[in-house]
Amino acid sequence: MLTRFLLGLGLGSGTSALVYAVTTDGALTALIGITVAVLIWFGAFILDDLL
Repeated sequence: MLTRFLLGLGLGSGTSALVYAVTTDGALTALIGITVAVLIWFGAFILDDLL
């Protein structure tokens, strides 16, 4: 569980940095970063429901 949390945290912040470098829009950066992190954190539950 900690591994998934750290992966979500890292990829979410990495995605945020990339989006901010391209757009320099703080709200869009936060929205996309949080969305990526949450999808990774809850990805196991989502996949279990789909399969």
